[in-house]
Formats: sequence, structure tokens, C-alpha cells
Amino acid sequence: MNLLFALILMFSATENDVQVQHAAETVAKLHDSMLDPASFVLDSAFVTKPDKHGNVSYCYAFRSHNRMGGYSDGRALEDGGDHGRLSVYNQDNEAGRFQRYHVGWVAPCKGKNLDRDLTDEAAGLAKTLYRKDK
Repeated sequence: MNLLFALILMFSATENDVQVQHAAETVAKLHDSMLDPASFVLDSAFVTKPDKHGNVSYCYAFRSHNRMGGYSDGRALEDGGDHGRLSVYNQDNEAGRFQRYHVGWVAPCKGKNLDRDLTDEAAGLAKTLYRKDK
């Protein structure tokens, strides 16, 4: 009976669980792609409201050590309107804003478009998915 209950729970993943899993997998990829993965810090992870076609995007803010030893900010966007293509931005407009992330005509990660904060859940799960630690 317990096995049946466990199977029912396993196959009844909600949309929220799927979003957290997806975000965690992307955070792990971002972590592993850093020059110094051990210094990677996830500042935020959000999923957006659906666009007019029903697509959601995922928005990530992070920082990591750069070649000089300081921290550099970065942003990543999985654009639902572009088949989930992952774009990473590490050049801001000198005011802490990133073009195509939250500034510009097409910028899914503007505050008005954000729907759900996935930061804590995704960060916790992503740590189990990291492939690099140095």
C-alpha cells in the first residue's frame, strides 16, 4: 500500500514542481559553466507570467568570481518565446540593468512580468545537481 501511495505522489507532480526542477537544472548548468564554480551565488530565480502564446520564461540573477578575483554580476534568461533558448548576459548598462533581460522592448524579466520566485527551492535542489565544485 505504501508503494502505491509513493507511486501516486511521484506521478502527480504539479506544474510548480516541474518549474522548480527545470530552474534547478538550469542553475546547475550555470554553476558548472562558471570560471570558479565554488564562488557561484544565485541571487534570484523567477518564472514569468505566460505571454500571449502561453509561454513562460525563466529569469536568473547570479554572481561569481571573475578573473581579477572580484565578483561579477550576471543574468540568464530562458526565453519561452524563443523555445527556451538560454541566453547569459554579463554586461550591464552601468546602472545595474541588463539589455534584453529587464531593459528594452523585448525583456521578459521586467518586474511586471515576474510570476513566481523559485530562488530558495531551485538553489537547494541545484546543489544536488552540480557536477563541478572547483
